[in-house]
Amino acid sequence: MDHYEPHLPESDLPSGTSRISVLLVDDQVFIGKMIGRMLESEEDIDFYHFQSAREALRMADKISPTVILQDLVMPEINGLHMVYYFRSKRHTCHTPLIVLSGDENPKIKAEAFALGANDYIVKPPDKIELIARIRYHSRAYINRLQRNEAHRRVEERTTELRRTNERLLEEIAERERTEEALRESKEKVEQEREAAETANLKIMDSIRYAQMIQSSLLPNPENIRNFLPDSFFIWMPRDIVGGDFIFTDYFPPKGDQGEGGFIIAVIDCTGHGVPGAFMTMIASFGLKKITKGEGWRNPAKILQRLSFLVKTTLQQDTDYALSDDGLDVAICFVRGPWLANRNSPPVRMSDGQELTFAGAKLPLICIHNDELKIIKGDRKSLGYKKSKLSFQFTNHTIRIEKGMSFYMFSDGFVDQLGGAKDRRFGTGRLKDVLNENKDLSFEIQREKLLEAFNGYKGDNEIQDDVTVLGFGF
Repeated sequence: MDHYEPHLPESDLPSGTSRISVLLVDDQVFIGKMIGRMLESEEDIDFYHFQSAREALRMADKISPTVILQDLVMPEINGLHMVYYFRSKRHTCHTPLIVLSGDENPKIKAEAFALGANDYIVKPPDKIELIARIRYHSRAYINRLQRNEAHRRVEERTTELRRTNERLLEEIAERERTEEALRESKEKVEQEREAAETANLKIMDSIRYAQMIQSSLLPNPENIRNFLPDSFFIWMPRDIVGGDFIFTDYFPPKGDQGEGGFIIAVIDCTGHGVPGAFMTMIASFGLKKITKGEGWRNPAKILQRLSFLVKTTLQQDTDYALSDDGLDVAICFVRGPWLANRNSPPVRMSDGQELTFAGAKLPLICIHNDELKIIKGDRKSLGYKKSKLSFQFTNHTIRIEKGMSFYMFSDGFVDQLGGAKDRRFGTGRLKDVLNENKDLSFEIQREKLLEAFNGYKGDNEIQDDVTVLGFGF
């Protein structure tokens, strides 16, 4: 690949304070809007966003960016190829280039740097970090242009400078002043870079500590096996912390002949990462209050009560509410005399056992006698500003028979993109996997689901938190 020294016409060189020009190449509109909002308050920064890789390459010469933000995953071209193409162009061969990606894989970073990338940021980026890195790279690049321009002018005036010692001394002094200014600028940029690295380290430390707090407060999914030995769960947060969780609660029988039971639920809160983690705290405490403190067992009533607690906690019942968040839930209450002793093996099944299901957007899958049925939840989420607290959720009661299997899942599993055409995994594929492996142990069923999911996902990133729960009798 040929390399060219960047050269700007004299009219393009910065005079006094230099403007920064940012070129973002990302097919996602919301990323462009988000970064645009981050930069709109920076008066000396011009921002350009192109969803099309071809258009970005065509317009780069006209824009003359001081820094390029390149998305790693593009629908029409690999982001790493874009790094190569920018480095091949005369006007962008030295322009600082920052790769944006949701993947922190060291191999991908190494490949990006090998192709000529200057930096690597995990998106969505932090505003302070993003601005600091843009300024760092842009100032270094502008200083490079100024230095090259200064050298060019010195060469043009060499003949004239040789004729008079006075003029020669004047030019030498000017050059020394320019170099001193460049050294001072470099020191300042280095300080800003160190500050950005320190800020990033603090942010990551805080998120990891938040993960420990979230894990300590959420129910432990392993408790499922205490009363359901035939079960499995898959819990894969997209980020360090997540917005999915599994809730369980056990109610011992009262008296020798009393009926016991347990509640088991899958909850999918708004978003993922830190915002989703905050929602899991609200939902988890709400469910504990409803089942433990208030003694509710009816799934439909639990959903209605939880929606009330979420809305009032987030002040969504007021005119000044800022949050418009909520959650989707699949919840079951299993009742039966076989739960006579939690620490003893289950006794023989009887006609008194039944499962009651209610769903807020999320469904329940039941497999029995080679027949798979999907019991859909109501098309209403919990929380959100526009939801009505008067909405009555629907209970679905199933008499439990030997050999029955049940499955609940968040939409992160079926919404995962992959395959040859980069489409959703879909409920149909999930049904096929469950049908093909329904006679295997639940432990092996879990392995088959993960194998199908990861195989379909391929090299794509996980789009959302993924939770799947299966159990049988």
